[in-house]
Amino acid sequence: MGVVGNMAQPSEGEAALPVSPGRRRKLIAIGVAFLVIVVALTAAGVYYLTRPSGFSGAIKVGFTISLTGTFNVEGTNSLNGIKAAANWINSHGGVSVGGKSYNISLDYYDDQSGPQGNIGPLYTKIIQQDGAQFLLAPYSSGLTSAAAPIADQLDRVMLSHGGSSDPIWTQTSRRNLVEVLSPASIYLKGAIDWLKVNHPSDKIAALYASDSFSSFATQAAIGYAVSQGFAVVYNQSYPTTVTDLSTQLTAAKNAGADDLIGGGHFNDGLLIMNQLKTTWTMPSPKFISLLVAVTEPNFQTQLTNANYVTGPSQWESVVTYSPAEAQTLGLTWYGPTPAEFTQLYGTMNSGATPSYHAGEAGAALLVLASAIQQANSLNTTDVRAKLGSMHILDFFGQFQVDSRGLQIAHSMVLVQWQAGVKKVVLPSDVADGTCQYPYTGM
Repeated sequence: MGVVGNMAQPSEGEAALPVSPGRRRKLIAIGVAFLVIVVALTAAGVYYLTRPSGFSGAIKVGFTISLTGTFNVEGTNSLNGIKAAANWINSHGGVSVGGKSYNISLDYYDDQSGPQGNIGPLYTKIIQQDGAQFLLAPYSSGLTSAAAPIADQLDRVMLSHGGSSDPIWTQTSRRNLVEVLSPASIYLKGAIDWLKVNHPSDKIAALYASDSFSSFATQAAIGYAVSQGFAVVYNQSYPTTVTDLSTQLTAAKNAGADDLIGGGHFNDGLLIMNQLKTTWTMPSPKFISLLVAVTEPNFQTQLTNANYVTGPSQWESVVTYSPAEAQTLGLTWYGPTPAEFTQLYGTMNSGATPSYHAGEAGAALLVLASAIQQANSLNTTDVRAKLGSMHILDFFGQFQVDSRGLQIAHSMVLVQWQAGVKKVVLPSDVADGTCQYPYTGM
């Protein structure tokens, strides 16, 4: 005999007991309630199927980012900038395409700062399994170089926010890779320009990481310095895995250098500064300009000798681009103002101030959103074409690329730590400080 709950049911061949009037009313009530629920669910289904064209879907943007490994500081700040930009887009109506509003959905993985061989499989997964419609590049030129071919092979637009080495675009044809930040070839130009005006007889030492970005940026600076009449008395690279630079720093000092340029990323920037204390003692270098590391707030907090060190920056929050400036220049403005981005970033990150890595990464997502909206399309070809033709201004500065996807409109600044505060010292029209010389080792 089957049992449902505690109520016995008639077995096969038994006559069912007559249903009492009370029980019949109860069953009718249950049936009516069931019909009401079915009607309600059907109505809801019709509502979702026939919602107006403003129904919000999602545009999935996929990428890898360095949350661990060599680039963990730059990668973490980049991810925080991307999240802040996505928050702004989604809280301001999303991205409008074909009369519909789409939110931005982020799909990302920790690439552990490499090795480069991991990048291809991760981006393939992001596209083929996760269904990402658009891509952001990883942080660093080396990892961007590894990711770019996947964007072409699997036909996805990819915005580069942390890979600026010129050869990525100039030595290989890239169909879908578009650069948001200024190229590596101009990173140290501001430092050389300042020295040319103020201390043209200084002798320069160049010490830099052997990765593609650091090598290209410093070699470009060396060539420019020589063209400006400077003597470059020391020129040496070091492995990206270096743990001791004392020999190289001693050699640079013994070569008679007045100034030191180069570096690479955050960790080796700290290494250079820490070992300067014992290898290049008084007189210290008169002028120091290092790539990447100097712009990070942790550079100053983790060192006792950061004062007066300079470095190139893609963006600082004190540089005030605005919708009014865009109007004056005849450009389209998109996204938050620098103050709004800085405030939003701080709200999302315990009051932290965004570094340029956060700024350039956030700007990459904003540029992508603007291009999708202007193209009025989610098609790769349409959006890539729009990226190639549009010239806009956002909180990060101007965006415009040449036919290769190489950035040609964005401007960089030179920063210097002064009494625990990072000041913009060049160019003069946006500076909030004056470059101090000589460096004193304190």
